[in-house]
Amino acid sequence: LLSKVRLRSKRILNFFVFFCLKKLSMLVGISEAICLLITKKKMLMNQSFNEWLAGVIDGDGCFQLSKKGYACLEITMDIRDKHCLYQIKQKFGGSVKIKSDINYLRYRLHHKKGLLELINSINGFIRNPTRLIQLKQICDKYGLNLLYAEALTYNNGWLAGMIDADGSIYLNLQSDQVFISIGQKNKLLLDPLVPLYGGSIYMQKQTEAFKWVVYRKKEILALLEYFRHAPLRSAKKNRVFLISKYFLLKDLKAHLAAPNSILGKEWKLFLKNWESYSG
Repeated sequence: LLSKVRLRSKRILNFFVFFCLKKLSMLVGISEAICLLITKKKMLMNQSFNEWLAGVIDGDGCFQLSKKGYACLEITMDIRDKHCLYQIKQKFGGSVKIKSDINYLRYRLHHKKGLLELINSINGFIRNPTRLIQLKQICDKYGLNLLYAEALTYNNGWLAGMIDADGSIYLNLQSDQVFISIGQKNKLLLDPLVPLYGGSIYMQKQTEAFKWVVYRKKEILALLEYFRHAPLRSAKKNRVFLISKYFLLKDLKAHLAAPNSILGKEWKLFLKNWESYSG
């Protein structure tokens, strides 16, 4: 009888151990799956940032190689867009200084370690032919292969970087329309945007440049959805946040309301925030 009790107890113990090990295995599996998901999310975020950075460099950047062989990257942006430059500085090092014109800041990266890290991050995402020629010289100096960008896809962060650098988000009160645009001297940079995001490309004779413009409400709303995946990082992001409010106030005829009415005051506050790039 005692042996039967011991056998039964052993079986119960074995079952309990097996059950615990199985649960532990499941937990480890879940933990590994969560780690993989977190890792994948970080990789996607890093890639989106690198694509955005390539767009900024294509628009406002410049790779330089001096006669003495010193390599550097410079990016010049409006002072209100300093958040962009400080994000880049935080990731790769470098310096941010006010230019002689107090309305602009210049980011400069020249130390080898940071420059190589940045090149490895954006190599394969640069699209501006002028910037590619500059980058090729730096790659040759450090024995790196220059990678060429693949065809632009909808969720690529490059567009957000280009808008932060060379884009405009403005409101025409006479036509009651929001416009999102990018100006470039090279039309080939703008051509892929039309089939992906809509809009049209116009020639600007005075500046001898081209302008991609989106103004239809459907296309503007689609861009707002795009910015959820590839956010702007300049002060322009505050105007993006206000676009949905503009459409709401417009539907409520707030722009036609009496100045002292609730809607009139909301409209006035909206215009103030829009002009000051306040979210």
